[in-house]
Amino acid sequence: MQLLEAMQKRKSVREFNRYVPTKEEIEAVIDAGCLSPTLFTTKDAHISVINDKELLHELDAAAVKKFGGALDMMGVKNTLYDAPVYILLSGKLVEKMPQGWEFLKPENMHRNVYWAMGSVMQNMQLRATELGLSSCLVNTVVVTLFDEPELAKKAGIPDGYSPLCSIVLGKSDKNSDELRVPNRSHYGISYI
Repeated sequence: MQLLEAMQKRKSVREFNRYVPTKEEIEAVIDAGCLSPTLFTTKDAHISVINDKELLHELDAAAVKKFGGALDMMGVKNTLYDAPVYILLSGKLVEKMPQGWEFLKPENMHRNVYWAMGSVMQNMQLRATELGLSSCLVNTVVVTLFDEPELAKKAGIPDGYSPLCSIVLGKSDKNSDELRVPNRSHYGISYI
């Protein structure tokens, strides 16, 4: 599969069947994420691969509890969509700028971390698509884990790290080979 075709076939899937990705498929997705651009602020990122059904249920239940009303309005029953694999990225967010970087605020550095992690997620989604897997980026559990330190620890987030972004993997009966077309209506575009 060529890169453009993978981009056109990549979809956020929110309904998974019972297929569990193989260790080789999961490793290939992780390797693709590791090919993304990094900054000195993202070199200490941590990847948790979670396929323990009990922990997946616990993570989902915590997010559903936190986001309850908003999820109801969207018709969402669970936030991990019954996917068999959940990959969670965490990293260190700075509280004080390193020497030589004091002219920036920590939130400026955090923005760099977030865009770098976005690159990781995009690479993972494209590789999953190429492998015939379904995927969806998940933010509800990430946001929930900021307020749930014990659950964050269970999810493999090291001490001093913060949840940053995550993706679910599996296969779906709802997948199709239909190619998406660019939707420019979401963007204002300026040529300067």
